[in-house]
Amino acid sequence: MSFTTRMSVLEGMKENSERAWERFFTLYTPLIRLHGKDCGLKSELLDDLVQNVMLSMTTRIPDFEYAPERGRFRDYLRKIIRARVADMLRDIYKQDKVRFIEEDEAHLDDLFQLEWEEHIQRNSLEQLKEEISPKHFQIFQLLDIQHKKVKDVAKLFKLPEQTIYSIRNRTEEKLKEIARNLDI
Repeated sequence: MSFTTRMSVLEGMKENSERAWERFFTLYTPLIRLHGKDCGLKSELLDDLVQNVMLSMTTRIPDFEYAPERGRFRDYLRKIIRARVADMLRDIYKQDKVRFIEEDEAHLDDLFQLEWEEHIQRNSLEQLKEEISPKHFQIFQLLDIQHKKVKDVAKLFKLPEQTIYSIRNRTEEKLKEIARNLDI
């Protein structure tokens, strides 16, 4: 297929001849689609590209002056096609970026939630340490933070296992209360 430009088509387009526009559309649609694909557009976007190029041509053709010494029409058309492809790819990129940002924001929200929970936990432990006896805090720390066995902690403090369980339960309840008050 030859993609040479006929001056009569360009002149007819300048005069807003429907027949000239149809001829241009028929002549250049395959080229526009082909170059759009070469530039990275997916097949489902090629019809949109054709429409965008045609829209650009309708706004540019009234002022268009063909001067062979300044270049070929096909180079002019190629620049228009590439500009419209760039616009479309930019729009796609923005949409993908927005989706990425939304995904990224969701990820950041999850990270913030984890950091918040760690913050509450850390501050709750600090406040708990101030509000209970050092011995009870140490028992709690051995059981719940270091995961020691109750019988080993009971031996270490020379207390019955039931007393260790009781201290642990009261301390855990106190910690939950502190965390609730901090988590506002």
